[in-house]
Amino acid sequence: MKKTLCLVIFLLSFVIGFSQNRFYAIDVVQAKIDSNNYMSAISYIESLEKIDIDTAWSLFPQKAYCYYKVGLHKEAKSCLGVVEEEGVESNLSEILTSYYMIEQVEQKENAMERIISLFENEEKEFFNTIATLNKKDLSKLAKFVEDYIVGLEDEDDKTIYNMIAAYFYFQAKENTNAYNKLVNFIDKEPTALSSFLMGIIKSEQSEYLSSISYFYQAEDLGEKSAELYARRGKAKGFEKDYFGAIEDFNIALRKDIKAEYYFLRGVCFNYVLQYEDALFDLNTAIEMCDTVAEYYNQRGIVYSNMEKYPDALIDFQTAIKMNPNAEFIHNNIGLAYEKNGFRDKAMELYKISIRKHPYQSDSYYNLGRLYFENRKYKTAIKYLKEAYLLNPNFGDITHVLGLCYVQIEEIETACNYFQIAIDAGCKNALNSQKEYCPDAVNQE
Repeated sequence: MKKTLCLVIFLLSFVIGFSQNRFYAIDVVQAKIDSNNYMSAISYIESLEKIDIDTAWSLFPQKAYCYYKVGLHKEAKSCLGVVEEEGVESNLSEILTSYYMIEQVEQKENAMERIISLFENEEKEFFNTIATLNKKDLSKLAKFVEDYIVGLEDEDDKTIYNMIAAYFYFQAKENTNAYNKLVNFIDKEPTALSSFLMGIIKSEQSEYLSSISYFYQAEDLGEKSAELYARRGKAKGFEKDYFGAIEDFNIALRKDIKAEYYFLRGVCFNYVLQYEDALFDLNTAIEMCDTVAEYYNQRGIVYSNMEKYPDALIDFQTAIKMNPNAEFIHNNIGLAYEKNGFRDKAMELYKISIRKHPYQSDSYYNLGRLYFENRKYKTAIKYLKEAYLLNPNFGDITHVLGLCYVQIEEIETACNYFQIAIDAGCKNALNSQKEYCPDAVNQE
């Protein structure tokens, strides 16, 4: 009895040790793949073949993938043959096998059957697996599926193929093609994943209301990832629904603690003037990841809004050291200097900002405003007109333009700009119109 018990314990410890070794080997290989050390991963698996052939065979899908990634396709196909012989197939080996099959006319039907089987087994797992392929090969697979669709007569049969082609195109970063496939079925047979992807595409097209709608549809269909709530929060932010965005970032952070989510929520808190909350989130983001210039830039903006200009300048200077070409930073430093009374230094920085980023209106406006205050009206007009061309919906620009024209006694032009400013929602322009444009007020 005692000997039997010892034998059982020995066998159990052997099995546990063997399993642990296998898991360790899988982790080692995956770490090498994640760091793009493909040849190192191959060497590691080959070393395992000499001491633990079963574990080595279980890693042959990864070995085939590594050969594929370094362009050794003959070796990759050989590994895939071993995978089938030993019955150690995985989603990765199946998609690789399908890719190589589409090159052979007699294997195309078999390739399509494998792709369909993978997709129907688990849609999201299929989507994540294909992301590991090279983008040009994903495009090739998408076109293969598109060509297959042409031969189908039943429209209902085309839905699943359009969905697969859309996923290949999306992972290939060809979002226009992905969109063209998604629209073929998204209204009739949406899935959580297809709705989520459509939301992403609509966001990238700056169609934020449509994007938000698709994200809600994805949520209703079962997509509950932190990424969904974060992306929906960003879209709401662009639509200036900052409180709605904050709610979504709250959910995202409950699901996954990320510096980016704290940063984005901090931006929203800043817009709704909750500066202490904004500061907490931005401090947290920086504590978690202190190498992102935009985190310091945004905290500098919050400090400026809190009139803590020395702290703001420190953050802006930190951001500019990390990324000298980051957008808005020179402008933001200029604002901090201006608020501290260093107007000449501020003007220098606005000019640097214009040289580096000539398509942003903020520095043109700030420089034009300071020239107006310095009574250099014609120079002010030059910069303010540039600002207006770049951002015609910011009423403060046209209001100051109108005031410049008042000073050079071109009242009719001034009144035209005051009206444009009023139409853009600038309340101060109403007072200027009453003071300088009585005819316009009387007409109302």
